[in-house]
Formats: sequence, structure tokens, C-alpha cells
Amino acid sequence: MAKLRGAKPRPQDKRLKLLMFGEAGTGKTKACLQMERPYIIDTEHGTDNYSADIEAAGGLVFHTVDMDELIEEVRTLRTEKHDRASLCIDGLTTVYNGLLEKAAREVGEEYGRHYGLANKTMKPFMNLLLELDMNVIVTAHSKPIYGTNLAVLGKTFDGWKNIDYMFDLVLELTRATPTERHARVIKTRIDTFPDGETFAWTREALRERYDIKEMQRESVSIQVATSGQVSE
Repeated sequence: MAKLRGAKPRPQDKRLKLLMFGEAGTGKTKACLQMERPYIIDTEHGTDNYSADIEAAGGLVFHTVDMDELIEEVRTLRTEKHDRASLCIDGLTTVYNGLLEKAAREVGEEYGRHYGLANKTMKPFMNLLLELDMNVIVTAHSKPIYGTNLAVLGKTFDGWKNIDYMFDLVLELTRATPTERHARVIKTRIDTFPDGETFAWTREALRERYDIKEMQRESVSIQVATSGQVSE
């Protein structure tokens, strides 16, 4: 007779999976530099003016706007041994828009066909990020949420509409003063980031709310089958 396989849930260590969105100048790129040992995939040359900050953070930067290159870089981080603790994709909006343009050239835009084709790439890419034993921080542009008679109800991230499902935390960054940034919790699965809360965004605020040891620990790579093993 088959037995039920359910078990009581228990607390477990987990990497930070964070989506941040905001308008230009709200500090998305600098927020990436506040992460532990960041590997930054820069799609908009936002890091170009922060060489000193990147060096101080011990960060590395890879520039691309191509989704295939982005996927290949994440696969390498997943399978090869390295000293990086955080993957920062800054920002994903640019890459997704490029993916849509490529899909539109292949299948056209009638009935939203290009969205369907682009999503065939986005879904496995999101699964790849979930499997990655690193903190994953993704930034995106913001766009208005419209209601009746085009009234602006608020703002949300600009990009693949299902991307927020994979993240445990979604924050909207805003500029309070020329030197101060605020973060508003849009979605959360983390008790220390209550839903709807707004707080001053700093590196210290993040460290106070999330297990710093879990954020800093060494990444564990995944051993994948070789081409010979797959053939066998």
C-alpha cells in the first residue's frame, strides 16, 4: 500500500531572491553593489560610473544585452566553482524587450505571438535562477498601472509579467532625497519584510533583516552530466 510522503515543514536556510524596480536614479545599480561578493550582469552600462564602488565591494561585471549570453553566464555560475555569493542582473527589462523584438521578427506580433515565443525562453530561465545557489537580485524599470479612464493607480515592474512569482521579496525603490532611497515591500514571503512596509534602503537595513551568514556563504556548484554520459 502506498504511503503519504508529506512531512512537517521546518525552517531552512535559503538564499535571498529579490526583485527591485524603480525609475531611473532610484539607486537600483548601487543597491546591487551592496550585495555580498556580487557578480553583476550589466545590461545598461549602469556600472560604468561606479568602478571604485565595485572594487570596494569586490564585485565583478559582465556586460551583455543578449538573452542567450545571459543564460550561458548563469549556467556557468551554476556549474563551475567560484567565489561569488550574489548574482545581480541589472536590469532585466532591457534583455526582455530585446527578446520580444527578436521573437516579433520570427513570428510577428499578431495575437501576441511574440510574447508566447519569448515566454518559452523566460520560463526555463526563471527555473535556472531558482536552482542557482546564490543570492539572486534582479532589477527592472518601473511602469504605470492604469485604471478606469487611464487613471494611474500606481507603478509596477516593466518586463515579463510572471517574473515576480519566483521571488521571495519584491521591492519598489524610490528617491526620497538626493542621498536617501526608500524601499516599499510589494510582495514578501519573508517575515522580517512585512507586506506594505516602507523603510530606508541601506546595506545595514538589509543585513539586519536577512541572515547575513546565509547571504555570505560559499556557493555550491551543481555537477551536470557530460555529453558522453548523456549519449550513454
